[in-house]
Amino acid sequence: MKFLLDFFPIVLFFIVYKTMGLYAAIYAMIGATALQMLITRLQTGKFEKTHIITFGLLVVFGGITLAIKDPAFIMWKVSVLYVVFALALILSMWIGEKTLLQRMLGKEMTLPAKVWHQLTWFWGLGFSGIALVNAYYVDIALGTREQLFSQSTLDPKVELTELECASTTVEQLCLTAQQSEEAWVNFKLFGTMGLTFALIIITVIFISKYIKEDKTS
Repeated sequence: MKFLLDFFPIVLFFIVYKTMGLYAAIYAMIGATALQMLITRLQTGKFEKTHIITFGLLVVFGGITLAIKDPAFIMWKVSVLYVVFALALILSMWIGEKTLLQRMLGKEMTLPAKVWHQLTWFWGLGFSGIALVNAYYVDIALGTREQLFSQSTLDPKVELTELECASTTVEQLCLTAQQSEEAWVNFKLFGTMGLTFALIIITVIFISKYIKEDKTS
């Protein structure tokens, strides 16, 4: 349930992008994230720090994108968010007696301190990897977008999803730019969700032996 709630804003972003375009999708995601925070508050009695950080970055980067009609900011937000999470995890190993993961999950399971450190490195590097993959898609999307508008008289503030490429003088470049942006949107949903799920599966397999040992002792 929590996994689905965490990805609800991204799923809504994807759906609205496909039907109404990027800028409408940003508004939808901001609203969905606010709703996500409210639901969590009602369920647990408190706001999750990860949700607060996500919402803050979304408002800032999404707000800038909406204000100046430049998708670069909302695209880079994904990498910034995962880098922030990665740094928070890794630095927590030297701040306080417990790692951030242990503080979050320590009540649900008992693991040796060494294992908590290994998991923290694993998730920190995993989040860093997601940030790098996102940067790859962003670089391609923004590069083709820049080429399109530099080689045509099209308004750079227009949404790519609104362009009728066949009616432009740069049809192939227009199509490539649209496909590149769509590839980033697809990664934002399916890529981040799939990679996060893979991290969870590997973590469960890794800690299963320690949980079994704890039950038998």
